[in-house]
Amino acid sequence: METRADIAMMERGLCKSRSRAKMLIAEGKVTLNGNPLQKASVMVEETDVLSLSDDLQYVGRGGLKMEGALQNFPISVNGRICMDVGASTGGFTDCMLQNGAQKVYAIDVGKGQLDESLCRNLKVVNMENTDIRFVETLPEIPDFCGIDVSFISLKLVLPAVYRLLAEKAECIALIKPQFEAGRQNIGKHGLVKSAKAHIQVLQDVTAFAQDMGFQVQGVCVSPVQGGSGNIEYLAYLTKSIFPETVLPDFRTLVYSTGLRG
Repeated sequence: METRADIAMMERGLCKSRSRAKMLIAEGKVTLNGNPLQKASVMVEETDVLSLSDDLQYVGRGGLKMEGALQNFPISVNGRICMDVGASTGGFTDCMLQNGAQKVYAIDVGKGQLDESLCRNLKVVNMENTDIRFVETLPEIPDFCGIDVSFISLKLVLPAVYRLLAEKAECIALIKPQFEAGRQNIGKHGLVKSAKAHIQVLQDVTAFAQDMGFQVQGVCVSPVQGGSGNIEYLAYLTKSIFPETVLPDFRTLVYSTGLRG
């Protein structure tokens, strides 16, 4: 009997969830009968051989994004109390832990997404089924935060994050144009291809963050694209009483990705 590849991966114990299976397939980490598996929807037979690469550094693609931020900006999470907003499978959380985080509060509106290895980790507080906007306090005050949210603007999340963070805390926020640009700028398959739209998004989000009380220390292109191929950006923010920031040249940054128009 034929079964979808992502479901077959779960049934064969290669992963714990379909979302995890889809992520692995998208990253090219899965082979079908020795050939790279291109789509989660491919139907496989019981006799087909599904194999998983053994070089997975993090439980989710987000780990590579956070790794890129830690490499691009002068940040250390060693020994720190961290918050992962939009944790999903836990890529950010995993990266934080591998870089020495003391504890991570993994917060997500979804349920059952956090990788099982992280659920068992005593350094992780799994706050699933939780909307960051309604979190009043945490048992500890985080001094580092990673934000990777989807289907919602960062502008709706940053006020809550700011309120929960310690003074002088640092934050990496993933800016996703597809959830910030407005419907008129979103094309087929949810892609935002206009450089002008990307520039406007970066200007709007960073200006909002600055108005909130964050200092914008820098913005870089994420080393990993969004699920639909959208170019995304990592913003390095610090909580400051008197934020004074000279914002980056977003035109140069966006054009460096090859986008025009």
